Amino acid sequence: MAKKFLAEYFRLSVEDGDVILDDAKAESDSINHQRELITRYICDKQLYPAVQPLEFVDDGYSGTNFDRPAVKEMLSLVREGKICCIIVKDLSRFGRNYLEVGDYLEQIFPFMGVRFIAITDGYDSNDHIGTTGGIEIAFKSLLYDMYSKDLSEKMRSSLLVRRKRGDFIGPRAPFGYQFSENKKVLAVDEVAAQYVKRIFSLACEGNGTGKIAQMLNKEKIPTPGWYKNQEKQQYHIMDGEGFWSCGKVRKVLQNKVYLGIVVNGRTKVTEVGGSHFRQVPDAEQICVPDMHEAIITEQEFLLASEVIKNNGQQKGKKHNRKEESVLLGKLRCGHCKRSLVRIRRKSTPCFTCQKAAYEQGSGCVSVRLSEPELEAVVLEHINQELGQKILDRKDQEPDVVYLTTDNRRSRLLSVKEMKKKCMVLEQKQDFLKREKQYLYERYKLDQMERGVYLNRVGALREEESRLSEQLQKIQDEREQHEEGSSSHQEEAEYTGKMESLTREVVDEWIEAIYVYGKSQLDIVYKEKIKKSKKSIKNC
Repeated sequence: MAKKFLAEYFRLSVEDGDVILDDAKAESDSINHQRELITRYICDKQLYPAVQPLEFVDDGYSGTNFDRPAVKEMLSLVREGKICCIIVKDLSRFGRNYLEVGDYLEQIFPFMGVRFIAITDGYDSNDHIGTTGGIEIAFKSLLYDMYSKDLSEKMRSSLLVRRKRGDFIGPRAPFGYQFSENKKVLAVDEVAAQYVKRIFSLACEGNGTGKIAQMLNKEKIPTPGWYKNQEKQQYHIMDGEGFWSCGKVRKVLQNKVYLGIVVNGRTKVTEVGGSHFRQVPDAEQICVPDMHEAIITEQEFLLASEVIKNNGQQKGKKHNRKEESVLLGKLRCGHCKRSLVRIRRKSTPCFTCQKAAYEQGSGCVSVRLSEPELEAVVLEHINQELGQKILDRKDQEPDVVYLTTDNRRSRLLSVKEMKKKCMVLEQKQDFLKREKQYLYERYKLDQMERGVYLNRVGALREEESRLSEQLQKIQDEREQHEEGSSSHQEEAEYTGKMESLTREVVDEWIEAIYVYGKSQLDIVYKEKIKKSKKSIKNC
């Protein structure tokens, strides 16, 4: 019998307040209050003393939908039959959507045998076995739903007023500015402002974004990320933040904030209480001028914009977008360990290190490495490696059956077919689950007699059992095929050379390829972690 847990669910949304966390505050105060209330209730009632409790916390998520990480995890365990009881402070913590909450309380949880307790609402599903929660619970759920939608609309209206008023809405000031005392108005950061002026000055001189990035790196001017981190603004440094690139320069040159303009409403939530956003067209964004001191003039901004536009048009003529390389994502600079960037050209695509392009003296790969030549060298080396492994294995195990390349491809196709079959069977299982839920709903609404309900559910369960057996059989075969593509069997599969390099082979064999220059690269194979060096020509 599977081990079951007592689920304690806590939630606090942005609308409820107190969700702005810092390093010294891991959770909102209300979450702690909910935890104390639930812990005290469990102790007083002596609920499930032999069952291990599990906490699920959604801090800062709206209750208008169930697109929340913790509640998703909890409901997944419910579907697996690992939850015996769910306890919350009140119904609104679990959800504010009247219809969805009703489905769970009246249909899904009873069907799965899960007890549900909402403490302050005085609701315990054990008191309503065989019946609904009554008009009081239904009415409370409806009120929570209406309250949440009304609160969300009020929040949006309040936010719109602040945007139109020109308040800066954001957790951190833009590069070149800092917050004033009331944090609604931006004040010039004299040090960072000089860096911004330098960037616009270089652009007005006709330098492209790539050239500007090189000059900034040479002058040791910190990037926005590094500068904010030095100023202890609790800014998370991402990979690549240490040097300027075209993208970082362009982001500064296109920001209207340096004209004294506050731009709000760049993104918009797709639905009330939702977590998905979409980009708002420039014409629909809210721009309020003269809200803070400008760092540059309008003439400088327009001139810089023209330079960016011309630079982009020139780059756009160099190449047409082509099929991605089979080595993409595997090639790394041997010095800085960053992924090499693929440059598409009319003649031959090539790879280079982005850091080398913007930071002279970095020691990174500064030459452009031809993509076809790289692929040819890697293919040759893989064939040599596999050939040697076959000889070694033949000496050790002469009875091993070696597959041809055609047989190998056939087996890979077979694995793909099995994946498709598994997907079809899983879809059928999902349909049967929905059908059982539908029958349960009709039965609870007295639209189906008990005998008819039990017969149809029994037939569905038999079909589920049959599908499960089929699915397990296919999964076992699939695992055997996949195991045959690994370890020692994998090493002995090739009897001949591969004629071309494929993405499947690269993903299966290669962990990474470290490039140190035009004459040296190291291939790191998966599992064996064995390196081999091969020379390549300069592009």
